Amino acid sequence: MCLSFSFWGTLLLTGFVAAEDQSPLKLSGKTSANGIYIFGEDDAFSLNSYGESTSTFSLKSSCKDNNLGDSYMNVVLYNIQTSESILSHNVKCDGGSFSAYSNPDVYNEKYNIRVIGQSEQEFDVEVYSELTGLELKDGVWEMFVAVNEDSHVVKSIYLSEEQIEAIGTWSYMQVSAESNDTFLEDESKNVDLNSLDSSWTHGCGPGGSDTSARNVGKLIVTQNKEDLNSFFENPNAIVAESVRLSFSCFGMITISNASSPTLKSGLWLIGVTLDSSQNQTKPKDVKIRVTIDRDYQYSERILILLGVSFIGLIIPFLARVIFDAGNMDIFKKVEFKTWRKVVRDWFWRGNKGMTYLVALLAALLVVSAFQVVHARHDEMMKSGDRDLCYYNEKCYRPYGDIYDVSVNGIASNLPFMVQGVLLILYFSFAESYCRANDHKHYDYSLPYSFGFAFICEGFGSLIYHICPSQIIFQFDTLFMFVISLLMITAIFEGISIRDHDVKYSRIADQKTFRPSKIFAFFVGPVYFFNFIGNLNATSGLPTAFMVPFYVLFGLWWVGILCWLAYKNSLLSKCCNPKDMPHLDHVDGVDVDSASRSKIVEWAIKHKTVIKAVAMLIYSVIVVVGFVFALLQKVAFSMFILGVLIIALVMLAVLNFAPVANVVLRHFHNLHIQLTKDCCNVSKHLLVLFGMVAYLLIGCVVVVMALVFFMVYSTTDKSFDPWVSRESNNPCIMDNFYDSHDLWHLGASFGLMILAMVVTTISKPCRECYLVYLANDKKKVAKEKEKFSRGSSGPPASSQAVTDM
Repeated sequence: MCLSFSFWGTLLLTGFVAAEDQSPLKLSGKTSANGIYIFGEDDAFSLNSYGESTSTFSLKSSCKDNNLGDSYMNVVLYNIQTSESILSHNVKCDGGSFSAYSNPDVYNEKYNIRVIGQSEQEFDVEVYSELTGLELKDGVWEMFVAVNEDSHVVKSIYLSEEQIEAIGTWSYMQVSAESNDTFLEDESKNVDLNSLDSSWTHGCGPGGSDTSARNVGKLIVTQNKEDLNSFFENPNAIVAESVRLSFSCFGMITISNASSPTLKSGLWLIGVTLDSSQNQTKPKDVKIRVTIDRDYQYSERILILLGVSFIGLIIPFLARVIFDAGNMDIFKKVEFKTWRKVVRDWFWRGNKGMTYLVALLAALLVVSAFQVVHARHDEMMKSGDRDLCYYNEKCYRPYGDIYDVSVNGIASNLPFMVQGVLLILYFSFAESYCRANDHKHYDYSLPYSFGFAFICEGFGSLIYHICPSQIIFQFDTLFMFVISLLMITAIFEGISIRDHDVKYSRIADQKTFRPSKIFAFFVGPVYFFNFIGNLNATSGLPTAFMVPFYVLFGLWWVGILCWLAYKNSLLSKCCNPKDMPHLDHVDGVDVDSASRSKIVEWAIKHKTVIKAVAMLIYSVIVVVGFVFALLQKVAFSMFILGVLIIALVMLAVLNFAPVANVVLRHFHNLHIQLTKDCCNVSKHLLVLFGMVAYLLIGCVVVVMALVFFMVYSTTDKSFDPWVSRESNNPCIMDNFYDSHDLWHLGASFGLMILAMVVTTISKPCRECYLVYLANDKKKVAKEKEKFSRGSSGPPASSQAVTDM
């Protein structure tokens, strides 16, 4: 037998300086006649270090089969003192080399190698060792490493009680992995990490969130060596006491008092490997970074957001001042006992059918939604698979020691709930006014339902953010669908005859909706189609099922478009032979020429053409969106929500003319009016300015919210989790709220502004509206008589009431 040794580097290491790969110990030889070779004690090698450092070993072995048959050799790295096997692997003797890697082991031990094979079998063995300890610099552990298809990387840090002891309320540790070789097909999209001063706060460059093939890696954080070994054998294996995720350019794991495992002192192991399920072969350079936040508090930040939400209190009263300037006595005859009676009688007096149905829908769906989401979150906790939930890892703030969720994503839904409560309180005061003044014809069921739907949207979004994903997204969008449908219904309510409302039918030309029909023909089908569409996007349903589904979905849209055309009086003559006479032709109604501005007169004259053009544009939008949803170019939820919001905006614009006319009709000869009655005209100009400003502010708030949602999105549930993480962005406000949280805040204010505009169009109190119009028309007639050039007619009768 013959044996030769070649040492290419020393394996005697001291301190923490040796954090890079060490030069290998190369061994070659031949087994004995019985097929065994054990190196003597004099050949043993040792690794020495001070402190709590650890190391990993790797073996690269090869052998030759002298008989040219299939034979194997077993190579074992073991501890001389304990005889514990550190690393063992079987090598096929076909001339190729095979590698194996160990879990971290402590230093200050002696190691040796044992080879078992066939008689007089030649072999070559290379032993590598690597210190796993990350270097601590300025409170951050950081290091660059490399992995390929034949290797993995293990790093470690040792945390003392002092390092994780909270100086605030809580502590948490964040472990991130970032790579500059994200893309396989187009390397020009990759980012040089060395050029980034703090790379983990940056995105992934120009290639983020596209369809290019990724070089996918896997990251694990654990204190359990067995979990680490299972992870390297199968990166998708269940690791109950560890946390793992996939990443292309970025991934981060947060260990807190609520996570599993929980944050505690001791040795923490960090593993990085390529995702074998993605058939990755290209080497990947990775930057590992570990930080600890010991001064983490969230109570004050949540209270600040709650306080900001109450700014919404001024929105409904500001709308009252602007859109109902001549009828400001909302508190006339209203006392606390009147309001208390309204609250007390809320459940058994008045028409609240729509509100009750919204509450019933919430009770059924919120509970079931929480069960589904909690089950998925629990699966993530038990399996350690962070890919199940699409968090913004760069702004993940754990919920103390209670629940391992992003508390900022949950708390940012409070504005929806606050705005909902404020709307309900405001409309209760409005109803108190009607009741105190003995009005008989008022119905606040729809406005109340806005408030309840806002609260339910807050709860739905809160539940969704416990474990965000594509299939769970339906619970976030459900009440957005409901809010849009309720507002569309409210707009048509403004031009419809309600029950016991025949006396005031001259401001309406269609019948009102039944709440049961809204939920049976709109909410129910929308929820069904949305669920199946999302299920197909995530699980891929059979074509035999999806073809009839899309046919049914298309037929439903045809029916909805026909219904919209009918409600806009475009198909009324052919669909409803008993169509009500047009407003201007109702017998006994004297249409006052002073009651309309020229703009409104033009709009009324051409309203059929305007509605037809709007209907055509909307139909094209629906068809194009349907095709994109069919081709899965846009998420099913976003298609449905998008076309509903577009319908709402278009209907609001088309039916806003009567609201604007209330102010515009005061300006019949502006030059003379400003000269002779500047004070009175200025008041109307101020109201007009306020109306324009209110609408513009609402538009700006909505646009800004949409920019945060779409342009600065933090996740993308329609892509794989490692692609979604390329959209992760750091916190942008108070180191707590991200751009998606600002979307929640902006959307809540924007929806409240829109709700007040829609409520004004819907005229919940017909008697209030008609009395206001009658009084206002007298003022307009007097102004015209006073300032018009030429002859002037007598003041208009208070009975000649029209909203056009």
